[in-house]
Amino acid sequence: MTSILPPRSTRLQQALEQVTIDLLDLPVELRKLWSPAQCPASHLPWLAWGLSVDIWDANWPEAVKRAAVADAIAFQRRKGTPASLRTVLDRFDPLIKLVEWFEDRNSLDSFTFRLELPLLAQSDVLYDEILVAQILRDIAQVKPVRAHMQAVFRVTADAQAWLLSAARVGGMARMDAAADVTSATQPEWATYLQTANGEPIVTATAAFMEA
Repeated sequence: MTSILPPRSTRLQQALEQVTIDLLDLPVELRKLWSPAQCPASHLPWLAWGLSVDIWDANWPEAVKRAAVADAIAFQRRKGTPASLRTVLDRFDPLIKLVEWFEDRNSLDSFTFRLELPLLAQSDVLYDEILVAQILRDIAQVKPVRAHMQAVFRVTADAQAWLLSAARVGGMARMDAAADVTSATQPEWATYLQTANGEPIVTATAAFMEA
């Protein structure tokens, strides 16, 4: 191949040109490497990095990885919106409910939200400490900067709560006394974990659980 460099080009420029020429001889179809559908599965993490995919899990099925790469540009456009949160949650479980502050003004402060996990009978997804940690990690990447998550919880059919917050999991018992709904909404309760009915959660030793 004829050089296109000027006669007085430097040795570095000549070396770079030679590297470029050598790359042209590689048996690689560059168009396929940049295609979410045709890129070899082993190269998908690099393609995701090149397209600034914020959330990536090596354990995802190949179809999910390709979908995440294909959606990379559109996802960046809607990042920081409820739609981006919904996309992330659907990868874990489409039955996770996102409740924003304006949908429950009695329990949520402005610009806060909570996640409601489906009942055991509604979903086959096993929610453990590792999974909840992954959910919290991923939504932190895409949530609006001014929005804050208050809690993640699941209320079983008998009204006892399995509350998961800050990636901690545990079986909690309801307080035997009737719920004080009024005081539960006051500022002093802001750091306590609560059930969907606003009841503070206590451990087996009667200690309040704090977020």
